[in-house]
Amino acid sequence: MSKKHNQARRLAAAVLALTLAVGSPAYAAETSAEGSSAAAADTASQRFSDVSAEHWAIKHITKLSALGIIEGYERREYRPENSVTQQEVVVMALRMMGLESEVQKNKAETVLPVAVSDYAKPYIAYAFDKGLILPSEEVEATPAKATWGTKEATREWVAKLVIRAIGKEQLAEDLEGESSSFTDAEDNSEWAGGYINAAVSLKIVQGFEDGGFKPQGKVTRAQMATFLSRADKEMVSRPKNIVTGYVLELTDRKLKLLNANEETVEYTVSSDTVVYNAKDDSRIALSNIKLTNEVYLVVKGNAVSYMELTNEEQKLETFEGTLSKLYLDQMMVSLQQGNQDTLYKLAENVAVTDSEGRGLSLSSVVPGTIVELKRNTLLKEENISLIVVKQLPISKTAEGTILSIEADKGTISFQENASGLPENYGISLQTSVKTADGAASDITKLRVGDNVTYEIKDNALMNITIRKQADYGQTVQATMTSLNEDKTILTVSKSGEGLGAYYIADNVAVTIDGLQNASLYNLESGDELKLELLNDKVVGITVTSRSIKQYIYASLIGYDTETKLVTINSDTGGGAFKLTENTSIRYQGSKIDLSQFQTVFIGSSTSSNSRKSRVDLKVSKDKVVSIENTQYVDGTITQLTNNSNITNDLTIRTAGGQNLTFKVNNGTPVEVEGKTTATLGDLKVGDLVRVTPTFAQDYVTKISSLKSGVYKVLLTNATSREVQGKDASGKTVKFTIENDDKIYNPGQASHTFSQIGIDEYITATIVGTKVDSVTIQNAQRGKVTGVDAAAGTVTLQAFGGAVQVVNVGTGASVKQGAAVIGTLGSVKPNDRVEIRKDESGKYVIELASVSKRTVSGYDSVLKQMVFKAGTNNEKTNYNLFTKAYLHKDSETVAAGSFKADEEVNVYVIDDKIFELEK
Repeated sequence: MSKKHNQARRLAAAVLALTLAVGSPAYAAETSAEGSSAAAADTASQRFSDVSAEHWAIKHITKLSALGIIEGYERREYRPENSVTQQEVVVMALRMMGLESEVQKNKAETVLPVAVSDYAKPYIAYAFDKGLILPSEEVEATPAKATWGTKEATREWVAKLVIRAIGKEQLAEDLEGESSSFTDAEDNSEWAGGYINAAVSLKIVQGFEDGGFKPQGKVTRAQMATFLSRADKEMVSRPKNIVTGYVLELTDRKLKLLNANEETVEYTVSSDTVVYNAKDDSRIALSNIKLTNEVYLVVKGNAVSYMELTNEEQKLETFEGTLSKLYLDQMMVSLQQGNQDTLYKLAENVAVTDSEGRGLSLSSVVPGTIVELKRNTLLKEENISLIVVKQLPISKTAEGTILSIEADKGTISFQENASGLPENYGISLQTSVKTADGAASDITKLRVGDNVTYEIKDNALMNITIRKQADYGQTVQATMTSLNEDKTILTVSKSGEGLGAYYIADNVAVTIDGLQNASLYNLESGDELKLELLNDKVVGITVTSRSIKQYIYASLIGYDTETKLVTINSDTGGGAFKLTENTSIRYQGSKIDLSQFQTVFIGSSTSSNSRKSRVDLKVSKDKVVSIENTQYVDGTITQLTNNSNITNDLTIRTAGGQNLTFKVNNGTPVEVEGKTTATLGDLKVGDLVRVTPTFAQDYVTKISSLKSGVYKVLLTNATSREVQGKDASGKTVKFTIENDDKIYNPGQASHTFSQIGIDEYITATIVGTKVDSVTIQNAQRGKVTGVDAAAGTVTLQAFGGAVQVVNVGTGASVKQGAAVIGTLGSVKPNDRVEIRKDESGKYVIELASVSKRTVSGYDSVLKQMVFKAGTNNEKTNYNLFTKAYLHKDSETVAAGSFKADEEVNVYVIDDKIFELEK
């Protein structure tokens, strides 16, 4: 490494330490219109006539103007799209480092190896002296000596300047041999690869949307301002008129700041002071700056011309409650928090504001006022320095929904129906609870989501009357004792609790392992059950103590008409099992009575042609749940011979572990999803298939692919009964549902094609090219109001306002877009979510992404919401979910009511607007 390089590394680690925060491929430079040195601006910024308030770089141009780094041209123009030159880049870098005075100390005439404008000579001389630029490189790269200074700076040249300035040349050398991530790396100069790679690795630069870096590309003045503005927080040295620190006091005229040296300094603010938020570069009001916020100031003397909120976090310890008493003579307050009163000492200069930051007098805080007491943790004292009045004492009777109950803290929160706003109150011994009919109740009977009437007197919660209880789900483990005759009441015994009885919902779902479409008739006394309850009514029953053993393609050996015992044998075992009146018996798809079993399945006992066919049966303990002659067999291909002009052997393994071999002719029909014509050659070992044997059950008449998956519905056609959906991998598929008998909609009395909605999820089993069965998922959507990760529950407020507790289990996965981002613990209150199930039946919680956008309008033809472009090239046009929630507070509004320039919160799932909030 040369002496010049070592000097560059020692150059305050800075010229463009500038750079670690650059989020766009932007470099820029500055020159004054006349080429004179820039002085600090007198106001927050020069109001350039060609830079509108909506310009994407307005904040950065304003900031650098306030610093005196940039100047304009005649007619107050900034000319943001003009390109910058190499001498301008060097000048700007040194000014931004606060080295202007060092540069100007050299008044001697300097002989330079390159030609530059007169105003730039001391800057270029300083840069050469410190090794920021090297004569050997710059002279060699400039054929015409007279043009070096005014030559337009390229992106790769600025990258080199930056890396040297921050002392990262060794990193550039290390990365020189690494391949570039950019598609136009062949356009790099021979020396540039390492510098560009280093700049990218340090997040100094990034590429363009087309994947290129454009190393020979130019840089505009707007880009330069943005670059330096974002980078200056990384600089080792800065202009002296930059101050950072924490706000200790702020009025409309005075700012008291705790600076980096832990000194308290006062500054003046005025209507000319411009204020921005560093988080999103937005212009904000001075009232948005709160006590102990971290801020960045540009000052002239003791006047603030530019202010930037760099960290919104307040360094305050907060105590919230209801003021019980104020002791002015002792500067103390008594605060009721839950059921306890606590004394707090006030600072002599304690400030009092309302929730909007407007000043109040201490004497205006009366008992019954809901307040927040705040202690400044930056100062070594324990006294309260700020009182925020949240709510003056009120007395009212209101209706609302319970949002949360925190018994340990003695608080309850409601969402008032009239205002749509949340309210929080303490629960005390005087708080009474009643049911809708006036009967006495207690706090333990309240649930999140209950619709209630509540009475407040001087901010004290006096009465709660339950008008309608929320849907509440829970899981109960129990042993079945009995089921009444009309199947409406289930009696169970619970360990340690004795007997209990539950009403059964009309469309209760019964699950028994191995038995599809199980019903209440399949339950037996003594079964161990997992009961899913909704509002104390059974909506789901899972038998956990037994499963249904399934025999596929079993040989029917015999049947005893007296004992009703049927004897079977298969390669996974066999035995004798009893048929009962509840046994489902089918032959060739038609249901038959028990009395016909002998004739249909066995034939006459004296006949020489007794049938003894192959059967499928499901057995629970010693009883047959269902039996039918084998019409098809599902399994996974383990062996397949495919020889021309001869019979082939096909072996499949069933889910129960049976290995079955069939004869297959070359011409046997084959159906495969997604193929109009298929042959045996389209099948392979490992494929899941359905085999249809001949009536004699020795040869195969058809082989169909078998697939089951979860699909998001994209389109439906009621005439053709066609559904277009998207599977978990994003692949689009089409299938036809022949009739409504193949549709199951849990919890609904009817099951029709019209219930399959766009943007909903279905679980479909597809045999060959046809749908065998479809289950509608009915995903749940809304705003999270509570999460209990240990219990595996999510409290969800649906878009219609109803609140219910969803039992998703502790194994639920949480996704955002295509990525799984965590488990239930990563879901937080106020998240917008969609809750559904995956192929395995496990719950999936999809989190909506949220952003604040500015409306451009609504395209009623394309039915798209259109937003104004932001600074990060965000998407501007969005389709709406079929059931998207568009609202202002609690009022639902139409898409067309959103007008240009309105600020909205946009919640998006799967690239569609899920919720739009004014």
